[in-house]
Amino acid sequence: MTRDAATLPKHGGQPDGRTGIWSYEFLACCAISVLAFCNISIFYSFYAYLTELGIAPEWRGPLLALEPFTALLVRPFLGRFLTLKNGARFMRVGMALATLSLLCYPFATTIPVLALVRVIHGMGFVTVVGGLMGVLTAVLPRKNSAQGFGLFSVTILLPYAIMPAFVELVLPLLPGHGAAYALAAPLMLPAFLLLGPLGKRTRALAETLPAAHLLKPSWAEVCQGLRKPAVSLLIAGNLCLVAAHSIVFFFMRDFAVLLGMGNPGMFFTCANAATITLRVTGGHLLDTIDKGHMLTGAFLGLAVLLPLFGQAGAPLMLLGLAVLYGSGMALTMPLLNASMLHVSPPALRAFNANLLMVAVDAGFFAGPFLGGMLLAAGWTHAGLFRIGGAIMLLAGLCVLPVGREMRRAA
Repeated sequence: MTRDAATLPKHGGQPDGRTGIWSYEFLACCAISVLAFCNISIFYSFYAYLTELGIAPEWRGPLLALEPFTALLVRPFLGRFLTLKNGARFMRVGMALATLSLLCYPFATTIPVLALVRVIHGMGFVTVVGGLMGVLTAVLPRKNSAQGFGLFSVTILLPYAIMPAFVELVLPLLPGHGAAYALAAPLMLPAFLLLGPLGKRTRALAETLPAAHLLKPSWAEVCQGLRKPAVSLLIAGNLCLVAAHSIVFFFMRDFAVLLGMGNPGMFFTCANAATITLRVTGGHLLDTIDKGHMLTGAFLGLAVLLPLFGQAGAPLMLLGLAVLYGSGMALTMPLLNASMLHVSPPALRAFNANLLMVAVDAGFFAGPFLGGMLLAAGWTHAGLFRIGGAIMLLAGLCVLPVGREMRRAA
């Protein structure tokens, strides 16, 4: 899709006239993202925690999936009310709900109470991320979109690289996993402090943008946008990506323990260290390559890799596969987001960015729900990873036509 200079904000949407990605707004979004995702990345052990609580196997998958399922229901409606002007206010409300839920986990030991806490957590987290995406899509210059999304995605991955291994180290000193979840609550305080200046600057930026960028899209516009094949296929591809990844995220810990890994959190540390390294060192190259070819290739590589997890016979072999997995994942999120930015009309960019996040919610619901049901039915972890590989293959097939369309429009 060619750039429409008449409708895009000047200077990439930045209030001081800079054309690069480095602004207070971008850096504040990155910092808030790190802190927000710390309260999600610690839940890699939630399936094991439900087992320790004595929750029946048939309820573990649904409880795992309830937080993202809540976000899945809320986000489509939330997206229509989010604007650049109110994004900081939405984030403030979401952080308050997320903090409340984290503090409640140590006391939630029955299915009804756990379900309530998971719903509150889902509502809080989706509100924070919705506000973040609304601000981010407004402040990123389009010519640096893949680089910006790549760097922003590092802020999402950093907690996943650090928190699982950290939690495993401190867990013997704590009463249990519930206390570990509550420890993430104080991390919301510095995020609250960042929102004051961010809110003032984004409201000022909103005053400088064309009116078309601030209008809430009508349902007719949303439906018209979804009828565009590239938009729907990117959403489907993101759904498949996250569903496969969530199988790895929620069920890798128990598999690593079965292999004899002393600190199972090291799988996520190695995988995300590889992802972060590639995105930081090579993120600027993502805007110079054929996004469609690279995205399809990354998905096909991951489709081959995931079933190999089940064949790992030793912890060191699994850590080596983790590095390869992280390298493949390094390409997917920034390329998906940048592709969506290119195929979306200006009035729907923020909304479509949130639709990609709806796909994230749906994937994080489908993956653990399916995995929990299959384990309860007697499947092995190796079988789950084969299912994940098949879902990655489907993701590659979804984005293949999008690459062709982007090349024709270039």
